[in-house]
Amino acid sequence: MNTLHGSQTPIVGRRTALGLIAIGLSALALPARARNITVPQVDALTLQVLIDNATFGPFLSDVSLPGVSVVRHTGDAGKPVMSRAALHAEFGLSILATSQMDRTTAKVIVDFGYTPEAVRNNLSLLGIDVSDVDAAVLSHGHLDHYGGFSGFYRENPSRRIPLYVGGEETFCERLAMIGTPPPLMGSLDREALARAGFDVRIASTPQIIKGQAFTSGTIPLSSFERAAIPTQMRPGKGCNLAGLAPAKRDVTQLPDDGEHELATCYAVKGLGLVVIASCSHRGVINSVRQAQKISGIDNVHAVIGGFHLVRPRTEEEARRTVAEFAAIDPAYIIPMHCTGDTFISAAMRVMPQKIIRSYIGTEFVFKA
Repeated sequence: MNTLHGSQTPIVGRRTALGLIAIGLSALALPARARNITVPQVDALTLQVLIDNATFGPFLSDVSLPGVSVVRHTGDAGKPVMSRAALHAEFGLSILATSQMDRTTAKVIVDFGYTPEAVRNNLSLLGIDVSDVDAAVLSHGHLDHYGGFSGFYRENPSRRIPLYVGGEETFCERLAMIGTPPPLMGSLDREALARAGFDVRIASTPQIIKGQAFTSGTIPLSSFERAAIPTQMRPGKGCNLAGLAPAKRDVTQLPDDGEHELATCYAVKGLGLVVIASCSHRGVINSVRQAQKISGIDNVHAVIGGFHLVRPRTEEEARRTVAEFAAIDPAYIIPMHCTGDTFISAAMRVMPQKIIRSYIGTEFVFKA
């Protein structure tokens, strides 16, 4: 079977196609009432990659598969002359999620990338207007996910955008354990967020976002996956001690456990769950299982984002994650950002028909 890797056009075999159709049919009767919250079901969902560390030229074909269309954008489509500017890749992540339910559209920014310069450049080349964005979700307090927030809006905009974070830990100062001595990562500036138009809402429990998306809340370590995070946190620096767990208030520095990290999720009618795992420091399998538990929906249509199967996780953990994904059996897996080559190579061998490679500008349109 041909794969979705690179520029190859995928061919879905008869058995796979029938399996995907069965998934879609069984998902038509998604439960209206979730176990923890009432999870909405959207009619369609588009995820567009604004920031990632992977780019490609204008040679990839668009593809249409059961339950997803993949549309490639480079910033030059329809222009008589190629631009002298190019989409910027960086080690960060930002996705624009646009969903429809009945006649209502909701736009949500998931993470902000690393630098405002890359954000501004890519939004301009892709022709994306974010003035009508309804909300934002920041998965966790690492610079490569929050650093670009000021690239989305000028200071003191006319309206404020709800920004959901999973805990006060989001704002704590951090060290990056990537050198000797470890460099200071710094902390997310609340006042700068406010000047950029964001209204911070801290919630460790699952939340409904603009009536269409939902957050995972705190992700339990329910599988073999461990919290594996290459940073250490400094309580009280940048963050309010009173908002932290009691055990974390009386120390000057401790290893991160990612307790505040969020996944952003959607339930798409006729398909099932789409889980944006962002960085998966609490484990991508744990993130998916939390989305299933919250929603009461077993069918997983797609998992997209960084799966963090690089150090401090091991190659053995990456390969085991492939096996766990095979058991969950999502229709599609879209690895990005910090996923790592070991997982991608193993997943391409085990389930090539499920893997879609993502690049900056790519749109994934999910619709039954």
